[in-house]
Amino acid sequence: MTIDDTIRQMVRQRANFLCEYCHSPERIATNRFTVDHIIPKSLGGSNDSDNLAKASRRCNERRYNFVAGFDRETQTVVTPD
Repeated sequence: MTIDDTIRQMVRQRANFLCEYCHSPERIATNRFTVDHIIPKSLGGSNDSDNLAKASRRCNERRYNFVAGFDRETQTVVTPD
């Protein structure tokens, strides 16, 4: 199932037209931005808006399907349950 244009626009606006990983602005990017699945579909992620992030093509490709993150509060690497 593809992500419809309404959800894509909502994700763009929610991200303030910035990559949600590197914070580069969409308006000056040389490549089109993408909508990234935070939990990849290959790992059971959905197309729900709370699982989507605006991402530069570079950030999306570098993330691949990795889901570990860094918790600043605990100073540990965390993965989803």
